[in-house]
Amino acid sequence: MSVFVGSAFVAQYPEGGGNFWVPLQYVLGLRALGLDAYWLELLWTRGSEARDRLCIETFLAHCERLGVRDRVVLVHVPEGSPSRAPERTEWYGMPEVALRERARDSLLLNLADRVGPWLRSAFARTALVDIDPGLFQIWAREYDLGVGAHDVHLTIGRNLGAPDCPVPRAAVPWVPVWPPVHVDAWADSGTPGEQYTTVTQWWSGEYAFLEGAGYDCNKRSAFLEMVELPAKAEVPFELAANITPGETEDRDLLHRHGWLIADPARVAGTPTAYRRYVQASRGEFSCAKPGYVKARLGWISDRTLCYLASGRPCVVQATGAEAWLPESGGLRFFRTLDEAVDGLHEIERDYGAASRAARALAQEVFDTHVTIPALLRAAGG
Repeated sequence: MSVFVGSAFVAQYPEGGGNFWVPLQYVLGLRALGLDAYWLELLWTRGSEARDRLCIETFLAHCERLGVRDRVVLVHVPEGSPSRAPERTEWYGMPEVALRERARDSLLLNLADRVGPWLRSAFARTALVDIDPGLFQIWAREYDLGVGAHDVHLTIGRNLGAPDCPVPRAAVPWVPVWPPVHVDAWADSGTPGEQYTTVTQWWSGEYAFLEGAGYDCNKRSAFLEMVELPAKAEVPFELAANITPGETEDRDLLHRHGWLIADPARVAGTPTAYRRYVQASRGEFSCAKPGYVKARLGWISDRTLCYLASGRPCVVQATGAEAWLPESGGLRFFRTLDEAVDGLHEIERDYGAASRAARALAQEVFDTHVTIPALLRAAGG
């Protein structure tokens, strides 16, 4: 049986180096286990032929550089939107007839339900992989996101259904899995830098609502609550965040409190640049979407796993995942500013030990050699 990793959020965003790694970790892990694995990427038109060509060429060039070009099937839809089956498609890497023939005996890992029924119906078995837990379940109450239309439903929300999680399962048999990181791809990490960093969205423009309660999906408010961190922790911080030059109040506030701001498209705009930026860091400090914190879904970022696999200790906001993980000096969770400061001080007290603990946690819990077999068992593949 072949395994296809389905996505439609990478090629459309050629400036997003971190996005590229989300499906890639699955593909690298499946291939390392000796499985016949492919990346199935859909690209719906971005509004102009020129922009579409840029997206296609950039995506395929990255695939070539990272050695997976022969494992990628890119489907370009030059007209229409994901809400309807396309009338015309362009295929790269494998003809449509060949893919549909192979799909008859294949498993589709459908990340965020990005492969719609017009194509996923060709597969012998399908697993919906929720990578935006809590918010996905809330939005699925209003929109058709494939819930109930797959053979198996997987979520990286480890705490979904727990007493402290307000988001209901809605009678869907969600199976929790950890997000994967292919540690071998992050092993050559070099010497750590001086700054704690993260790559993030300042604004996403998204909100979710459940029974009158709002769930904010923008990280701005979470980071501003931590604005005093550089002075208190006495270590340097850099945010690679999409804070526009026109957002002068936010930029000035951050600068006054000692934060450095980088353009994520410049420092992490390709998969290789993203890896280089992570590994040139001392560690990660990051806040979660307020919606994740409020929903207590047990989410942990795929980005954080890249830092851990590189031996870069992390201090991240608690979302409930801490209850499902072993204690580690390489990964510390905070709920308050003071807890964030304490976590950073503990790491700096013995940075070498924290670095080794970070890598060990990635290997023991999140490495594809551990997570992919568990995911396949859950998916019935």
